[in-house]
Amino acid sequence: MVEVGPDGWSVIEDSPVRFIRAAGMLPLPKPERGGSLDALRTLINATDETWILIKAWAVGAIRTVGSFPILLTTGEQGSAKTTLAKMLRRMIDPNKADLRSPPRSEQDLVIGASHGWALAYDNISYLPAPLSDALCRMSTGGGFATRKLYCDDEEVIFDAKRPLLLNGIEDFATRPDLLDRSIITHL
Repeated sequence: MVEVGPDGWSVIEDSPVRFIRAAGMLPLPKPERGGSLDALRTLINATDETWILIKAWAVGAIRTVGSFPILLTTGEQGSAKTTLAKMLRRMIDPNKADLRSPPRSEQDLVIGASHGWALAYDNISYLPAPLSDALCRMSTGGGFATRKLYCDDEEVIFDAKRPLLLNGIEDFATRPDLLDRSIITHL
């Protein structure tokens, strides 16, 4: 466990917080003093301007308050979009399935958010309007309610706000509200 405070960070043995470990979660890399995100720069196929945007997203993704911008990455086949998304996800929230296909429903999106911190979706070619809207709510915060299984009159409510990574070859994000919440990069 890493405790972050006004004077920096330290690795601690006994946490004052109880954690829940979801099925796909993997351990975070052990931090080392003196490291820098710039060590990844040579592995990423991006301009210097794009690299600054990627670093800004990564730093913002570890915050616990406020909204999260969505990192939208496009580029030709073989431009290392998937590699970038895997590196960022593994650095922030390692998972057995670092990258996933886009969720089919808002319920699938919210369930994924309840079992991890960052959500990364790979090879997107099209975003239907309802999914685009759900991604916007996930970026800025929003709830989802559904009927509790095996009950007629009870609800289960999910409320989540998460950092998002989306990549694809073509410009798959077209709705203005999603674009307003996004950091757009091209590799």
